[in-house]
Amino acid sequence: MSDPNTTAAAFWDARHALHSDAENYLNHPLVAAYTSLRAVGSVTPHLDVVIAELRAKTPPGGLVFSPACGTGAKELALARALPDRRFLACDIAHSALAQAREAAARDGLTNIEFVAMDANDPDLRPASLVAVVGMGAFHHIERLETFWAACRRALLPGGVVMGQEYIGPNRLQWTDAQIEEGNRVLRDIVPPEHRVHHDRIVRTPVEVMLRLDPSEAVRSRDILPTLRDAGFTLAGYASGGGALLQPVLMSQIHTYDPQRWDHNLVLARLFAEEDRLMREGRLGDDFCMFVTAPL
Repeated sequence: MSDPNTTAAAFWDARHALHSDAENYLNHPLVAAYTSLRAVGSVTPHLDVVIAELRAKTPPGGLVFSPACGTGAKELALARALPDRRFLACDIAHSALAQAREAAARDGLTNIEFVAMDANDPDLRPASLVAVVGMGAFHHIERLETFWAACRRALLPGGVVMGQEYIGPNRLQWTDAQIEEGNRVLRDIVPPEHRVHHDRIVRTPVEVMLRLDPSEAVRSRDILPTLRDAGFTLAGYASGGGALLQPVLMSQIHTYDPQRWDHNLVLARLFAEEDRLMREGRLGDDFCMFVTAPL
């Protein structure tokens, strides 16, 4: 029988690798700027948006819950920036939680706790939370109905659910429109030097996705619909785009040097194409920021 701690560690390593590969294009400074301008109208680091929203929408002393935290880098940043709030973060990978706890101890952070808990069935105390935040975590939750019901019970009056999330096709199974438009721009806009990983858009076989990480984008398209069905109202929504950019740029964004004007020009042309296709209704959001509250 395999050691459960070793199995969890291997699962975390695979999940982290696939998650990084799927979303690494967002780390490019020009792509990050485009996404931020689209969502909030200014060039603001995405985590700073979460910090500002928590500061505005939660009271000092309130407890904020973050599921599927991994090694907790984002949660630790929140705890540093908001020392007068308390944070509860969970994950199923004990090795990742150990790293998070060690980092919190090194930084002397006493306002954050990392616990072993399955986000699919979270054990949350009723009427204990002022906010639930998902920073690329909600799309790893399969039992969304159970999760939202637990969050609803745990939220205090006035509490909110906030997300910066991938809401694109489940299991990264690109739509026909994404494949058609992605292949067109790869052919007509993207030079060969930027097509080192792929020159055509293909759907990753589901069996490969399941082998690498059974939770990656497991029900990403269902995040907002199941929130509404659970009795939450959408109080704020910001478009993040990505339906063209992600399948075109993932695993080859590293070929775009931010200091090369010609590389940035290619990205700018891709931004313009994505925006045009979205305005025409051809593509929608694969990423968004949102705030909801119980009805």
